[in-house]
Amino acid sequence: MHEIELKLQIPEQKRTAIVKAFETKTTQHIELHARYFDTADSKLAAQHIAIRIRKEGNFWIQTLKGAGENPLQRYEHEINLGESAQAPELDLSAYKQEPYALKLLKNALGDDFDGLILKFETIVQRAYRVVQFNNSKIEICLDRGVVQNVDEQREIYEVEFELKQGQISDLIQLTQQWVKKYHIWLDVRSKAERGNLLAQKLQVSPATTASPVKYDKKAQPDFILKQLVAAALRHALPNFAAIADEIAESAHYYQAYLALCQLASSLQLFQGFAPATLIEHVAQLQHLLKTAHQAYLATTLYPAILLHSEHAESVELELHHANHVFTQTGCTLLILELLEFSLSDSSAEPHSKVKGGIKKQFKQQIEQFTTDFANFAQLNVSEKCQVLSHIQCWGDALALCTPFTTKKHLALYVQLQPELSESLDLWVAQQHANKYLVSAEQRYFVLGWLANQIPSQQAHIEITIKKLLKKINT
Repeated sequence: MHEIELKLQIPEQKRTAIVKAFETKTTQHIELHARYFDTADSKLAAQHIAIRIRKEGNFWIQTLKGAGENPLQRYEHEINLGESAQAPELDLSAYKQEPYALKLLKNALGDDFDGLILKFETIVQRAYRVVQFNNSKIEICLDRGVVQNVDEQREIYEVEFELKQGQISDLIQLTQQWVKKYHIWLDVRSKAERGNLLAQKLQVSPATTASPVKYDKKAQPDFILKQLVAAALRHALPNFAAIADEIAESAHYYQAYLALCQLASSLQLFQGFAPATLIEHVAQLQHLLKTAHQAYLATTLYPAILLHSEHAESVELELHHANHVFTQTGCTLLILELLEFSLSDSSAEPHSKVKGGIKKQFKQQIEQFTTDFANFAQLNVSEKCQVLSHIQCWGDALALCTPFTTKKHLALYVQLQPELSESLDLWVAQQHANKYLVSAEQRYFVLGWLANQIPSQQAHIEITIKKLLKKINT
């Protein structure tokens, strides 16, 4: 079976209010003591698989979990091991009768099922109740406790919404109500992932990168858009969680930026087939991607520049405001809206011709940045960044729509992309150094270095874009 749930983190200032929300006659309480197993080198974790034995009341339940088709869904197989005073031994023989479970384990372990050892435990006090929302039954859980091993323990304090029966749209809409009231924020990291990080003495998982998006170009356009949005969310959400929790590394900011570029470009390219409310949020997506891009540059370019100075020993960065953007209620509501759209049923209307519409969009984009570039040298830094962003959006769209793409244009953009990114990075870094660099001496050096680099870079990018436009129009 598959479980469908949303997990959200609770801001510290809202914890008391959330606890009070569970002080109802229908709320039940249970202690959950779970023991998680893996190989010494974490082969299950590497495949996003978890296997645990958990005490639920008087019973011990063995559960195997694996990745699902979307961020809300996980494969889950449970075995009741009965009552006992002590935790029973792990029993893998039961999976011989479960083809999908057996396939998961074999993919991760091969034929060596004997190498699983206890890696960590979770001890959680759960308050839960099932509510009727529209035509669906949804379980809401408040989990408070710890994940621990012999060396360390870390806090668990989160709320979960699990669809027991009914529609995913109801699950998302109920969650949105709680987000608006309590300002909780979406987190796709499981307790197993937190435990695996603890076991490896790490704070954060590696940044999630994009996977190829495949779709049938003859499919309905709204179906294609949903595939693109779903792929971008799979890419984005683990990186968003690391940023929101203030444990992100530079790669998380960069991958979040790339995923947001894909989301914004997808909605703009297929705007005729997306709900009007989502199109209205493109500006919000662009704000998020700019924030992620700025934070990426703050954690990479500024330290790299300061290596040339006497102030290189300790680069002080102010990242709190960037991280805070990803915990804001508006951001969480937008993600939930995108999730709901990506998981909704596609149109049953007759097939619309996508290729003509996409070519029209490409033509409009080329006309836009051709017009913008006419007075490029006279523009201020912010306006130049906007022009380069328009070209980048065109390139993102070309990459997203390879079944419909002019190969010549894609090849031209691939040649341009490194220099385009470098120019955009320098101008964005110049605009926001005062926001991210704490030390006045470091700000002074970075801004001076950028001021020396940008004129020659501008000259190069102007020549390159002129050549690009000439080739596009021939």
